[in-house]
Amino acid sequence: MRQPGKRPSAGLARPIIVSTMVILTTAVVLFAYGLLTREKPRTPAQPPPGKPMPTSPLPRTSTKPTTGVPTPPPERKSPETSEPPAPKDALFYDSFTAKDPFAAGKWIATRDGDFKEAVVDTLDGRLRIRVGTIGTRDDTVKHLGLRTAQPVVDLSQGPIELSAEIDWNNQANGCYLQASLFLCPTSTDKTAASEKDWLKFEYVGVPPGKNARAALWRRKAGNLRFLYDEGWPAKQKTGRPIGKQQVTLRLDRDTIEVIENGKPLFGPEPHGCLFQQAYLYLEICSHSNYPPREIYFDTLLLRPARPGL
Repeated sequence: MRQPGKRPSAGLARPIIVSTMVILTTAVVLFAYGLLTREKPRTPAQPPPGKPMPTSPLPRTSTKPTTGVPTPPPERKSPETSEPPAPKDALFYDSFTAKDPFAAGKWIATRDGDFKEAVVDTLDGRLRIRVGTIGTRDDTVKHLGLRTAQPVVDLSQGPIELSAEIDWNNQANGCYLQASLFLCPTSTDKTAASEKDWLKFEYVGVPPGKNARAALWRRKAGNLRFLYDEGWPAKQKTGRPIGKQQVTLRLDRDTIEVIENGKPLFGPEPHGCLFQQAYLYLEICSHSNYPPREIYFDTLLLRPARPGL
């Protein structure tokens, strides 16, 4: 007959309870440690109380309202466009500092003949007349320049003095090139040389082309006469070197005097012209088959003749 089971002893149950409590305690400790060490979301560092947070400077912007229309730069006066004042006694004056010599209405362009290249403008504050005639017709002489829009010379009001600088421009081949000042009582858009009456001073290139000579001509009722030619060609055929020539013509109703670079060149002698009023022409003349050649005119001044000068 089986005997009834025995009851567990108290000594065996105690270790089991202690082990269970240790496990539970360890789990609670680990859970609490996990909560304490969990990473918190980062926030920007705050400045200490009373000190503002440093900031980076912002780019500068205009405080003016934007209209969508760009503001034009301030206007500047160019030396090329600001003409110096004319002398007080000037009857006509042009310093040729304007960019366009025709803009003010003082001058009218003149042109006669065919050209490979033809330019009338201002360059570095001087009037430039440039012609090229390679490949043009051999039976024409070419004239290019300008004239005053109105008659500017009036000898009925007394003697006058016309001065200008003519720069021969160191021509490599100035053969038969002409740089001319005409006084002509009639107006044309071609050339004063074709008119019936005029008085002309000019420089003419002498072959082989480095030198030039001065010449003074008169045309009256279609008849041409030399007044001065430096003895060319009877006395000399070589001409002379010229550069920037300051030329002054002094005229009254009967006589003319030419002063070159402050020294008398011709006269006073009778000019034989009958007209009293005249337009002023500045022209250059070239034959065919020459490369581009330039002549410069500068500081043109017409005024009453000054006694004793």
